Amino acid sequence: MARLAGRNKQTMGAILDELERLGYVRRTPDPADRRAKLIVPTDRGLSFIAASDGVVHLIEQKLADTLGPDRYRDFRDALARGVASLPATGQDTEG
Repeated sequence: MARLAGRNKQTMGAILDELERLGYVRRTPDPADRRAKLIVPTDRGLSFIAASDGVVHLIEQKLADTLGPDRYRDFRDALARGVASLPATGQDTEG
């Protein structure tokens, strides 16, 4: 998770601690690996995910309507290429 998020393990742990404290996720033992924990969204977390998915959909629809289907597809392709070019080092990317 830390590598994919572009954060180090300590930062990711602090973020997860806060999300757990706020009631969005819970840690459960991984049945396949006693040392590992699974991060599972709570009902509150699932509700937030659904709400944020709806907001993202509205933003994408507005962009598609504004740019038109071809330009919006090109925009998404360019953005995906740009993101793919960034290193996923697991180091914090903030200041």
